[in-house]
Amino acid sequence: MNEVNIGNINLTDPVCLAPMAGFSSLPFRIMCKRFGSSYAPTELASARSVRFSGIDKSFRYMRIDPAREGISAIQLFGCEGEDFKAAILAIFEDPRLTGVSVIDINMGCPVPKVVKTHSGSFLMTDPCLAASIVSACKEAVRQAGRDTPVTVKTRIGFEASDKGCPELAKAVSEAGCDMLCVHGRTRPQMYSGEADLEAIALMREAVRPSGIPFFANGDITDGASAKHMLEVTGADGLMVGRAARGNPMVFEKILRELKGETYTPPTDKMRKELLMEELEGRLEYLPENIAVREMRSVMPFYVKGMDGAATLKTKLCRCNTVHEVREVLALE
Repeated sequence: MNEVNIGNINLTDPVCLAPMAGFSSLPFRIMCKRFGSSYAPTELASARSVRFSGIDKSFRYMRIDPAREGISAIQLFGCEGEDFKAAILAIFEDPRLTGVSVIDINMGCPVPKVVKTHSGSFLMTDPCLAASIVSACKEAVRQAGRDTPVTVKTRIGFEASDKGCPELAKAVSEAGCDMLCVHGRTRPQMYSGEADLEAIALMREAVRPSGIPFFANGDITDGASAKHMLEVTGADGLMVGRAARGNPMVFEKILRELKGETYTPPTDKMRKELLMEELEGRLEYLPENIAVREMRSVMPFYVKGMDGAATLKTKLCRCNTVHEVREVLALE
């Protein structure tokens, strides 16, 4: 891979963490950066909620820390340009969020409660609406006197039969999108089956005339799968999602293997310590009981594959305190 410029932002090794609801916590994003992720968007937040209910209601999903995570990106979803415009202006004005580096538009979420609001992956069905949202976001950036890049993450299609959505790719690129990332699955697939790399490649070609960088996402777990994705799709960069859950080290693995270097997997003890690092990082802004409860869906991924993993997972999901988690992991 070569260096990539997303607007005014330079990425030396363009392999990034894909935004994931429930997983893209601030401490996890910081860890991913340490292991090589170029940047990592937040969980998705509702543009409409920010517009009409204010920042505080959605702040937990948009929390950033540029000093520790470097390039910061806030991901928004919605279906009306005015909602996005108002939300972005509110973000720029909030002292906790004004340091954001990138605004990312979610056009790929397949979850029914998002799709039924005509947001997320529904926008693939209406390229004109999608383009108008990008234009509104770019206008908000200009109005604020900023040069913050606006990016889009989407999928290869809304219907199971779709084999790429070049019309959407072309529309958002012509509207001024600064980077497009495509996940190689359709909406009905959710996260099952295999990513369709040829469909990603079709969308890559659709944005080539615009010159914007193109990222690919789906089934990237190591150097070999990353290389295959790059070769088939012609992507400029990569986003890694599910392979990073409980495994922030995957970025070091991918980057080392792409460069032909040796990668040494972490020991079980190191993995347990990383679990604790994320949990304790959440304690910086969450009460202990909430931090532990939210980590119950995350902790099993950290211990996956260890001896006695099934028992560990069961015990971890019953924990209510940090001390209990430490005891289960035998780190006390």
